[in-house]
Amino acid sequence: MRCAICFTPPADDALTIAAARWLRRDPYTGARIAWPVEGLVETDHAFLTAAPRRIGFHGSLKAPFRIADEHGVSDVQAALVKFCRRVPPLTVDAMRIALIENFFALVPATPNLELHELATDFVTVFDQYRSPTTDLDLARGDIGRLNGRQFANLMAWGHPYVLDQFRFHMTLTGPIDELEREYVAQMLHRHFGSLTDEPLCISQVALFVEPEPNAPFLIDSIHRFTAQQQRKTA
Repeated sequence: MRCAICFTPPADDALTIAAARWLRRDPYTGARIAWPVEGLVETDHAFLTAAPRRIGFHGSLKAPFRIADEHGVSDVQAALVKFCRRVPPLTVDAMRIALIENFFALVPATPNLELHELATDFVTVFDQYRSPTTDLDLARGDIGRLNGRQFANLMAWGHPYVLDQFRFHMTLTGPIDELEREYVAQMLHRHFGSLTDEPLCISQVALFVEPEPNAPFLIDSIHRFTAQQQRKTA
């Protein structure tokens, strides 16, 4: 079984609701959402959001990994409970819609060192529950596009874009043809409006699980950060 540790805002958060409507899937229930977006026909909207819809609105902190044979989901859950007790919430001042290579995502408007450090902690602390990197992982990693550091990360941590190569993002589309990017960006800005300008509180993570190979991921449990000391905002 594969799982992932990701940030997603609370179910009743306005950004969660808007993102679920855009991605056409509720990350908490897995329910499909029929929500027309002005300027996009049904088939185009479904195509644009097909890739990120498989998990739902999230920002990966520990990217999907196969659980090692000697562990189970309950072990990861128990470790998350202990880990999150020691983590205080942090705040990202604002987000922005950005093009990352060939897809759109929400990213912090300015770099946030504490969020980067938190992601590093999740990658390293929970790596003990990950099954070792295999040839299948290498194939999924599209190694021909990786630089030396990214390949080393893939071999060591199961994912190329971690540690110094990490960039927090919450994916909104799959790959977009260059000629269509400006129009898709307009649709995204219209849909999310001023929500991206609001502070984003990172106060919990979700443990997502893949019930069977290639199935949509589902939220297995939510783990809130309960340490009292507040992190500084970036």
